[in-house]
Amino acid sequence: MESLGNIRIVAFDFFGTLARNGVEDWAPSIARIVEHQRLPFTAETLWTEWRKYEVTFRGSRTNMDDPSSSPPFRSYWEAWRDAFADTFATLGVSGDPDEAATICVDSHCTRNAFPEVTQALDALQAYPLAILSNADDRFLDGSIAHNGWSFDPVLSSESAKAYKPDPRIFQEFCRIAGVEPHQVLYVGDSPYDDAHGAKLAGMSTVLVNRSGAPVARPGQAPPPGQSPIPVSTALLAPDYVVETLAELAPLLRA
Repeated sequence: MESLGNIRIVAFDFFGTLARNGVEDWAPSIARIVEHQRLPFTAETLWTEWRKYEVTFRGSRTNMDDPSSSPPFRSYWEAWRDAFADTFATLGVSGDPDEAATICVDSHCTRNAFPEVTQALDALQAYPLAILSNADDRFLDGSIAHNGWSFDPVLSSESAKAYKPDPRIFQEFCRIAGVEPHQVLYVGDSPYDDAHGAKLAGMSTVLVNRSGAPVARPGQAPPPGQSPIPVSTALLAPDYVVETLAELAPLLRA
């Protein structure tokens, strides 16, 4: 178990960690796309088909064996647009993938916080608080403002041109924050993108597991917002697992 005595900054994943990003949070956007574009199928059908392409993007965007040879970076808006284009082709309709992707981005700008988060952040004010998130700048900045929070620094995958668990995004975070990896406590909800990626980079890690259910394992379908874990991955365990962020301040004090 890592000691937290050298921690100089606490960095958070955003969606799924501080702000909600479950299936129920995606549902209004998918329903709006179906209604606005008058698509001849249900929102559930669109979600099921679109998720196949979207998860494929998450699983192929980074080559963890050689991150420098990863595919050219695509923002979420670009990837979601392409996934909707493929989905509409598969379902045999002439939908508008640009509008569909924009609706999803817009909805992410107003993602609401989990109930304990603001108080938990207030309890950590002895530390600089930062964000390192797989996100586009527009909806990451929008949701931070929507919830009335302030972080410094804030680094998105769009700004870094890399997605967690790519070590390059963690290295860029340390560069702009002016810290060494062992001085960072990284907090996130994904066992692969967050805990595994940050451990590879040399950071101390906290995995947030609000449901208390067994965490995703290699080969399993990921929750919304998380990358699939390659079957061949030897997943690095987090240093700590908590069910709510209210446990963070006592953990650091201890």
